[in-house]
Amino acid sequence: MKKSTVVCILFGCFLLLSVSAAFATDSQETKQKITLRWADIPEAIGDLENSLWLKALKAKFPEVEFRLEPIMYSDIEEKFPLLMASGDMPDIFQTNAQIYMLQLVASNLIAPLDDVLAKYGKDIVGNMRDGYLKFGQYSGKQYAIPNSYSLEYTQMIRMDWLEKLGLKVPVTMEEFREVARAFTFQDPDGNGKQDTYGTAFCQNVNLIDSFFHAYRVAQGHDQIGMWRIRHGKQTNDWVQPEMKEALLNIASWYKEGLIDPESLTYDRNKWFNKYLQNKIGMWYDQPRRLAEMNRALKKAGVKNAKMWPIDPPKGPYGQGTTDEGQPWALFFANRNVNKAIEVLNYTYTQEFFLAAKGQNDYACPPKAKLGPNGWPVYYTFDEANNDPNFDARRKEVQYGKIGTGWSIENPNMTTTWPNRKLAKYVYQQFLNTLGPAQIVGNQLADIWALTSTKTVPVPADSKYFVNLQTAFREMCNKIVSGNDADQVWNDWITFYNANGGPEIEKQVNEFIPAK
Repeated sequence: MKKSTVVCILFGCFLLLSVSAAFATDSQETKQKITLRWADIPEAIGDLENSLWLKALKAKFPEVEFRLEPIMYSDIEEKFPLLMASGDMPDIFQTNAQIYMLQLVASNLIAPLDDVLAKYGKDIVGNMRDGYLKFGQYSGKQYAIPNSYSLEYTQMIRMDWLEKLGLKVPVTMEEFREVARAFTFQDPDGNGKQDTYGTAFCQNVNLIDSFFHAYRVAQGHDQIGMWRIRHGKQTNDWVQPEMKEALLNIASWYKEGLIDPESLTYDRNKWFNKYLQNKIGMWYDQPRRLAEMNRALKKAGVKNAKMWPIDPPKGPYGQGTTDEGQPWALFFANRNVNKAIEVLNYTYTQEFFLAAKGQNDYACPPKAKLGPNGWPVYYTFDEANNDPNFDARRKEVQYGKIGTGWSIENPNMTTTWPNRKLAKYVYQQFLNTLGPAQIVGNQLADIWALTSTKTVPVPADSKYFVNLQTAFREMCNKIVSGNDADQVWNDWITFYNANGGPEIEKQVNEFIPAK
């Protein structure tokens, strides 16, 4: 055979192999291409497409097209049930586990995660806050990844208003009422108008749990329920006689004009904005939001503004605030779950933290410029207070990402990171963000916060809870707005007993026995 012929044959073989390899590569790439729909629940929407957070994900997963489908926090109660009814769930989505998890399981809209977490989620599991995974479990299976930030709440009050009016910090519920009268009728903001109020709450009489714990009951944050051991068994606070007493107390405040009259219809954003407008004197929320509150008031010209944490009101049966565990969590549709967990797991890693330049947390933004070692640097408390551009930076970062549950305040968040110096550094950065009010608030929350003894849903919840929650909210609104309390309460108890309440109680005592 001639040499030229051999060369031609070899070249032909090489060309054939090259073409085959190219087709194989194209086929493989086409096969690997995947679209992940991701639904978040933000309070606002920023420049997601151009954020460092999303760019870091796209660089790691070039085969994934990220389709972001946020649902505004103020719309969740209206839009999420419609989303479930459609059956077309995003691959990854955030919602309230206590309210919706059982419906999602019963409708086969979400995937169990135990096996996929074991294979693809070691950083999620390894970095989770102690005990928090249990809030995403049902019937012995893991169905959700709870957030890792703490949901402790505390009672707060405008110390500058107290000082101006010559009042002491209230202790008892009656003393709180006297202070509320002064805040309402004695012009604490000094504008010559009667346009301030003692306190305010959100629609459905929500976010005022400290006024309920004074009566040894509570609604639970977002009214997901509060259970306690009474007489050796699990009992629901919603149907105790003390709940009626607590609502009657708030109703009397409302009738006297001590509570912002629009409270019954405020969504969370409108409620918070009323505080930012220097109109409300007593506040119940997370200590971590105190810096934002005081900074905004001072920026608006209230020079001595000082919302400060105090002990919750002491009522006829005690006092307390609510520790929610973590009702908010991420769920996963039955399709693409392996890739979805792989992507989420990456957001918990050291590699992603550095690639996204620390833009992971929903409340604590890093500075735009990295430190000398190339690590993200977070604003200290003093820097945040003194930087006129801090709030703009915070919103840019907060609304330029999707919620993953990652939290700089979680001391376990860096457990799996190989660089232990970086891990220690990150948590110290969080401690640097805390101001005196937040530190005191966290300490008070540790003293007074009570957690529901019903930590996970039971099967009967999937059938009955949403209707019971709706009826409970309606009952609260009616009593506080001045309807016949006896009739309204009796109707509620009748509805509860006829619509699954006793069945839920029975199962709670079976699955979560009193200790």
